[in-house]
Amino acid sequence: MDDALPTGKISRGKVVGKTLLKIGLQKGKHLIQQEKEANRHEEIADIIFDALGELKGVSVKIAQQIALGMPFLPPAYLDKISKSFHSIPGINKALVRKIIKSELDAYPHDLFDRFEMTPFAAASLGQVHLAEKAGRKLAVKIQYPGIKKSIETDMSLIHFGLKRFAKGQNVTHIVTEIEERLFEETDYTLEAQNILFFKEHLNNPRIVIADVFPELSGDKVLTTSLLEGVNFDTYLRSNPSQRDINAYAQLIFDTFFYSLYHFKRIHADPNPGNFLFMKDNKLGLIDFGCVKSVSDDFLNHYNKLHLSLLEEATESELIDRYLTLGMIEKSDKKTMQQFYIEVIKPLDTLYKEPLSKAHYDFKANSDFSQRGFEKIFEVQRKQFHSVHKLNEQFLFLNRTLMGYYALFEKMGAAIETGYVRKLMNTFTL
Repeated sequence: MDDALPTGKISRGKVVGKTLLKIGLQKGKHLIQQEKEANRHEEIADIIFDALGELKGVSVKIAQQIALGMPFLPPAYLDKISKSFHSIPGINKALVRKIIKSELDAYPHDLFDRFEMTPFAAASLGQVHLAEKAGRKLAVKIQYPGIKKSIETDMSLIHFGLKRFAKGQNVTHIVTEIEERLFEETDYTLEAQNILFFKEHLNNPRIVIADVFPELSGDKVLTTSLLEGVNFDTYLRSNPSQRDINAYAQLIFDTFFYSLYHFKRIHADPNPGNFLFMKDNKLGLIDFGCVKSVSDDFLNHYNKLHLSLLEEATESELIDRYLTLGMIEKSDKKTMQQFYIEVIKPLDTLYKEPLSKAHYDFKANSDFSQRGFEKIFEVQRKQFHSVHKLNEQFLFLNRTLMGYYALFEKMGAAIETGYVRKLMNTFTL
């Protein structure tokens, strides 16, 4: 396979144009044949992911983020995304040397005592190489070249395809945020700062975060200490005890809310590949390219809303809470009530279900994600022209949380909610 990443507007534009034409032909074919919608979705998903394979790197990352941000997409699309997590193609050895020389002003063999030219893992918008220096094992993350230039072009392909799946003009705000997050993830200097922040402030003996080596890092190269553990799938295949599974899920759950309420920022990428299961029941956190911060004012109103939900507040009070958060557009009472009933309320039950009980067993509720998908898809079907009105900050937090819930479901884990409910009840600015 050719390792070159097509970076120019013309070369990437040709891929996008060819793909849009194929999608149009598929749509026309099925209009004539009247075949099932599911078949058309699967064929369009195949076309899009063939194009992603040609575009490489950034497009697969976009697709992964869309899996979190747009769970109403058809199963065929989500299935293709789930298979893409480990399919990003590598960059060749000559290019690896060139990038390191450009970023760090020296070739790998001059900077490290040992440097493996073959990557051992994929990462956000790049790949990771094993190295050693002064007796320490290191992980060197190298960014795909041309990533920043390619994001805008690639998003046009994704946006076009998503409109077909999502039935209209309701995805622009989500696509825009994904684009903004991607630009942040291309800044490895920012990621290094994120790592240092969480390493300093997240003082949990069971959470392990790598050390950063600034002298061996730059905008497109990030060197950290190597965390040794097994990945998500390998861990689950090792037949761990239910007690250990629950303990890991509890750690992830509590850490999410601890970070939100104490730091007003979260590790916002619940990709299973971002966790390493280590000895002594420790958990390694990696890939801090996607970190979300929220304002004091937003968090205050967000917390009040969730307390109202858990306390079974009146419909009128909940509408007021959502209005303050910018989740409901100011209008007459009847219009706001109708929007709440059709759009917001179905999602309420989804978000609050695990938190509404002292103990929630995702193994016993193994249909949680499916029920969530069905509810969100139904909302989309009824109100797809209204989703653009919703507060993106709110949606981002809740869909990240939903991503963690999906993770717990795959683990078959049970969690206790007492600590998180206490955080909510005692939160003050």
